[in-house]
Amino acid sequence: MKIEIPDDIAATTGLTEKEMAEFLAVSLYKKKLINGVAGGEILGISEIEFHGLLEKFNEYVNYDVEDYLEDSVNLKD
Repeated sequence: MKIEIPDDIAATTGLTEKEMAEFLAVSLYKKKLINGVAGGEILGISEIEFHGLLEKFNEYVNYDVEDYLEDSVNLKD
């Protein structure tokens, strides 16, 4: 899927194409519509790099009780 934004509208935001992509990926992540892996894929970076990018947007890694329980089971295996 590709999203096209008319140049005149894009210009009013003052954001570069990269900044818009980052904003979209972080917004989707914040709403828990994607995970860190998908956020990284959107931007062509690793999950770890995406988690680092979250700081730029004053966001944090989504890590809830379900994630903890899943990780604890995986670590035992």
